[in-house]
Amino acid sequence: MRIDLSDLDRLTTFAGALERLFWCLIAVGFLTAILGSAGTGLFVLILGAAAFVVRAGLEDFVASRREPAEPEKTGASKREAEAEPEFTVYRASRRPRRTKSAV
Repeated sequence: MRIDLSDLDRLTTFAGALERLFWCLIAVGFLTAILGSAGTGLFVLILGAAAFVVRAGLEDFVASRREPAEPEKTGASKREAEAEPEFTVYRASRRPRRTKSAV
């Protein structure tokens, strides 16, 4: 079975199916662990985690292949966006070191 990577809608549908598979495997893994089969529950949870990783990778792949939603900023607006940081870092003030006083 070959998957055509140029059909982004089909990949999105496949990622949605992997999401449902993930939640089903998480529920089954939880129930099997609760009902006494810890090894099988752990194995099913690992399969669920693998489904989640594949889904996240497909969603990232599809997002990188789609055309950008908004055009890139040019000229003065780009310089203004670069000048202002997205977040501000505040440093805590240092406390003065305590020295041993001569008694």
